Amino acid sequence: MTENQRLKIFRKFLKATQEDFGSSLGLTQAGYSDIERGKNSVSGKIKILLKREHNLNLKWLETGEGEMFAATIEDYELDADKLGNDQVFFERLQSEIERLHSEINRLTAENTKYLELVNAKNQIIESLEAKSRKR
Repeated sequence: MTENQRLKIFRKFLKATQEDFGSSLGLTQAGYSDIERGKNSVSGKIKILLKREHNLNLKWLETGEGEMFAATIEDYELDADKLGNDQVFFERLQSEIERLHSEINRLTAENTKYLELVNAKNQIIESLEAKSRKR
C-alpha cells in the first residue's frame, strides 16, 4: 500500500470530503485528488500539515507501521512543584489518561478491522482480475 492510498484511508476515516480535507492542507479538491490518485506524491510540506492539522502519525503514513494517529503530548510537563499538590487535579488527570487509553485501544481495534476489510477487498479484486485475464 502506498502513502497516497494510506492518505485516502485516513481522510475517509475522518469522514472528510476531498474538498474539505484538501482545504485543511491549503489545497484545492483537484490538487488533493491528484495526491490520492498517485499523480503527485505526498510532499514534505503536506506531511508537516498533516501532522500539525490532523495529528497524523507520519511513520504510519510512510510505512503503514504503528498507529494512524500520533500519540504524543507536546510541550507539556506535569511537574507537581509547578502545579501544586492539587489532588483533585491529579485524579481528574489520571481519569482522563485512562479514558484516552481506552479510546486509543478502541480506535486501534477499529483500525485493524478496517485494514482487514481493505485487504480482503483487495484480495477479491486481485482474484477477479486474475480470472478475467484468463478469459
